[in-house]
Amino acid sequence: MDNGLAFANQGHSRNISYSNRTPSSTSQAPTSTTEAAAVPIPPTPSSTTTANPLSPTNPLAVRPSSRSLLLPSTATTKDLSFLLQPSNFHKISQTDIPPPFRSTPAAPGTPLPVLHREGHYYRAALLAASSLITDSNLSPKQTFELLYVRLASLTLINQTPLAGKESLALGDIHSPFYLSDDTGECILPWELRVLAVRLQALEVGDAKGGAQGYYDLAVYARMRIRDSSDAEVKGLWKERLRDLGIRVGNTLVEMGDLEAGKRHFESLANAAANAEEKKGLSSWVAMLCLRMGDLEAVRAWTSSGDDDHKAGETATEFLPPTKNDILNPLLAMTSGNYENAVSEWRALLNSPHAVLAKQNLAVCLLYTGHLPETTHLLSQLIASNHAFHALTFNLATLYELSMDKSWERKMQLAERVAEGLRRDRDEVEGRRMERGNVDFKL
Repeated sequence: MDNGLAFANQGHSRNISYSNRTPSSTSQAPTSTTEAAAVPIPPTPSSTTTANPLSPTNPLAVRPSSRSLLLPSTATTKDLSFLLQPSNFHKISQTDIPPPFRSTPAAPGTPLPVLHREGHYYRAALLAASSLITDSNLSPKQTFELLYVRLASLTLINQTPLAGKESLALGDIHSPFYLSDDTGECILPWELRVLAVRLQALEVGDAKGGAQGYYDLAVYARMRIRDSSDAEVKGLWKERLRDLGIRVGNTLVEMGDLEAGKRHFESLANAAANAEEKKGLSSWVAMLCLRMGDLEAVRAWTSSGDDDHKAGETATEFLPPTKNDILNPLLAMTSGNYENAVSEWRALLNSPHAVLAKQNLAVCLLYTGHLPETTHLLSQLIASNHAFHALTFNLATLYELSMDKSWERKMQLAERVAEGLRRDRDEVEGRRMERGNVDFKL
């Protein structure tokens, strides 16, 4: 619904072949010979937490155990010129970016790593494509890294459909073409392979094929765990294997098969290697049950986790908050008991979860008829530079509901957010400096 509030974060087509792999020429992209009916992926509704625990993570985020953005790929003499064709890359329109963000400063000649670190993903996408097209001395490793930055940056500026189209240039990432002639190892960096599976599945409309692609990567990860004698390497591949399991669950949820997604995450939780991992996965199952309206299951999975989470402890990027003081007001909201939810969210305004509490308190106040206070609370968050998507979307919706000149107010909101990002850009590495029209309902 166009005016619906979002709770705080949240035919036939040529398909990519995931079976019957066939070798390809070393001067062409590995191709597919399979025709399959497209399976549309429905949009995922917003959830009631500050970050949807079932949404893909920032593709450019680097976890400490990942060692580097992209691990070195195996040296190769294969002809990768098919990845460098200008026709592979599409023009990025700035019409989807509000004017206040088009002038976000980034000095000419700024290196690509700096653009990424400062959150200038639009410019990073442009520079990556330009380097791929014009630099004739790129090594295979540099080629793959630039391609990864290009695709990941596009997804971060709400250009995922464009990234999907461009990812098809890789062809079948599971093809023998991408195996080293000397070692048999895959020459594609891991992060690029994982991202390509998702983008290609979205582009061809084959969600099931995407899930199969993750399973194929899981087979590869298990082989690396089995064959490695290095404890650190084993740990890295185990983390990647766990990440793939989560991505398979994400895909099931995106397909709309919530029951299958619930069973999948339950199996991951029951097979968790330690109490901390089980606690995190249990909270994922609880959030999914909350979305399905199964309140008894929510309580059961909440109690199955470890309740000794210390106040103020920072969760990892995969683990959402699990304390009952958060789930209780969420349960009240799910039950339509907004008066009780208001009281419980107010009690959390001075807690480590104050931003989440204030956002959801504002939503509850709207449903209880307190529109001025709702607007005031959301505006306070904007003034504190907490400009996440659900917040700006909700405030823009309030402007539409209560004001005649809503477009002007929404543009002013975009200007305030842009100014806040420029003012505090050094505080958070990788903060997205460009925002889209969709964030402000422009």
